[in-house]
Amino acid sequence: MRTTNLGHSTVSLLRGFASATALAAVASRGLDAQGTGLTKTAAAIASTPLGALTPVGPAMAASRDDAVLFGFRLQYGSQKLPAGRTLASYAVSANAQIEGGALISATIGQQRGDASICGESGCDAHRLMAGLRYSTNFVTTRPFLKLPFFSKNDATGTAALEFGAGWANPGFGEKQHWAADVTVPLSVAVGQNVRFVTFATPSVAMAWGTTDRRWSRGQRFLMGGGVTAQEIGRWVGVQGVDLSVALQRVFSPYGSTVGVSLTWMHVP
Repeated sequence: MRTTNLGHSTVSLLRGFASATALAAVASRGLDAQGTGLTKTAAAIASTPLGALTPVGPAMAASRDDAVLFGFRLQYGSQKLPAGRTLASYAVSANAQIEGGALISATIGQQRGDASICGESGCDAHRLMAGLRYSTNFVTTRPFLKLPFFSKNDATGTAALEFGAGWANPGFGEKQHWAADVTVPLSVAVGQNVRFVTFATPSVAMAWGTTDRRWSRGQRFLMGGGVTAQEIGRWVGVQGVDLSVALQRVFSPYGSTVGVSLTWMHVP
């Protein structure tokens, strides 16, 4: 009898310990962001340029005779949240391309949200964000694919490698957020004077966020993609202008961002 009671007590103790462990694991991975209703990891990604903005297509190939090319990019991104609320982000980037190869971008922007995100307690319904990206191509194919309407210009493919880092200051009742990612952009381009590029950007991201009492960290897989019209400015007599429309999905509830970007690179 005593053995049976001891067995029941041990089982109960183990069940209690397992439940507590599971709850702790869920809490550490799925902390709700105070204002947006997202988990901490998703909120950290969504509040930095990595998730607040959408990816862009590759830059038009440049001559390696030019040591450095420079340019600027304007971006807008929009993300839906629970209860019909949204986050809207605006940013400007400075770009430098080194000898027709590596592209380095520095971004600064602001994210704004619906006033209802803050609730009755009130909070800053906006935050500053910034980011850095380094991108380099490691595979560029020869023309390999014939497409309708482009019979004289077979499509070419490109694979690149990108490293990014982002930061966002406190806002929406949350603390600061940080994010870092590794992305492998894949693209297929066709055209001559104006080139049309379809691209996909699989990415693995790590994000950090804080609450008043806890530091949390998490990882997410992201998938983005879209279409870029390179040198679209030629239609109006302006060289070096690209237009991108894209979508990015963080594999977490309410993790989709849609956006548009306009890029200008100096053409010697």
